[in-house]
Amino acid sequence: MGMYCLLNELTTFKRRSAVKVRVVRSYTVTERRGSSEIKSKELVLHDEEATVIHACIPKDVLPKFPERFLEGSVYCFKNFYVVANWHTYKTSMHEFMLQFNHETIMKESRSENFPYHMYRPIPFHTLKSNPAIDVKQLIDVIGRIVEIRAPQEKTISGHSTVLIDFVLEDAMGNRLNCTFWDDHVAKLEPLCRSASKDPVVVLIQFCRIKLGGRDGDVKISSSYDVTQLLIDVDCPEIQNFKESLLDIGEQTPMRSIGSMTSFSFTNSIEDSTSRKMELTTISEIYENEMHGEFWVAAKINGIEKSNEWCYSSCRKLGCNKKLKMLEGDLKCTKCNMTWKNGVLRYKLRLRAVDMKGTAAFILWDRECMELIGTSATDLYERNKNTAGPIKEITGLVGKIMLFRISANTDQFINRSYAFPVLRINNDSKFVEQYCKELFAAHDKEVNSTVQLSDGDDEFLQLLSLY
Repeated sequence: MGMYCLLNELTTFKRRSAVKVRVVRSYTVTERRGSSEIKSKELVLHDEEATVIHACIPKDVLPKFPERFLEGSVYCFKNFYVVANWHTYKTSMHEFMLQFNHETIMKESRSENFPYHMYRPIPFHTLKSNPAIDVKQLIDVIGRIVEIRAPQEKTISGHSTVLIDFVLEDAMGNRLNCTFWDDHVAKLEPLCRSASKDPVVVLIQFCRIKLGGRDGDVKISSSYDVTQLLIDVDCPEIQNFKESLLDIGEQTPMRSIGSMTSFSFTNSIEDSTSRKMELTTISEIYENEMHGEFWVAAKINGIEKSNEWCYSSCRKLGCNKKLKMLEGDLKCTKCNMTWKNGVLRYKLRLRAVDMKGTAAFILWDRECMELIGTSATDLYERNKNTAGPIKEITGLVGKIMLFRISANTDQFINRSYAFPVLRINNDSKFVEQYCKELFAAHDKEVNSTVQLSDGDDEFLQLLSLY
């Protein structure tokens, strides 16, 4: 490629690299759900060797770039940062991702001789009972819809969400259960009323894999802003799939079901949730001085010490001990190692409430990663110049979920002593089933008949900053 660098040749030291790539996916991320304020524009790109990489354009540099990047077009980019791929659910398994800045320049290029690798559908049969599946990797699948259920409205983590379930079948008769929500429902709902006998072929780009339990079953769902649903579009992949259906012969017509959703997903965080859970309340644990591990349905009511959300830990593999400054050095008192700097890990103390009680919970690194979606190191780097509480941390307030906590004598001697959280479960199925009372209380809490006085608006806006 002459002056251009292949994506596999990128390093974090090459700030002046130039790449020539095709845009596979272009989408916008907002600051929060339902907000119109843009947080960033995200791109998925591939080079001439079909290597895929993710790119992020932060909102402060968005004015430098076109409002819309045309998917399928080829662009040349130069002068960008090469950073660690921080996304939890990844459009690319590349070690790095690109981050554009004020020095980044671009131009659109001719694409006639540039390879085309827009979609990479994965065969259904390779997903089931495959221990090598990485559930953090977003994948492409293609199939025809053979069953679709009427949309259902649910409240998940305090947000009203519309879900729709459907079944995809490949040319060999293998099937996948799917659950999509929000914007995708508008595309799929008309199919519930469709009388067409022609096969409805769907290419799903960047969907999320969900493990379906001990039988090795795999289900897929949409993944926020990145998933793209392409129904009977004119592209080589869908055309080839339709031709393969013709080779087989007559197909089973699509079945539309008007009943509510029936597909279920087991939370991959905790296999035990595939069985009926036994819940304990915070009050019961305190009053009966119950020792052991318990599942508690609770709401995060606040963050205690919101500026002390991480700590510097030992770098030795398997040792998460907090480093102490001793005689000018960072030392681990567990393995007796000395380090120049440690690894940042989450340690977040929060105030949890259920219907009758309240307690302090400690969330550690794994659970915080699951909720926040990024490592403590990346969050710190993105916010090290931020004054006051970090929005990713304060954004946890109000979330309702299931916590598996550990209780021992310490919590009963001194009730300010926090319960360590061993696991969380925020899977919508289980949260809806076990947290109904909390959601009802949450809905009542936000309704108020108190009339505002002069100056209240300004005061309430000030409160919203904290």
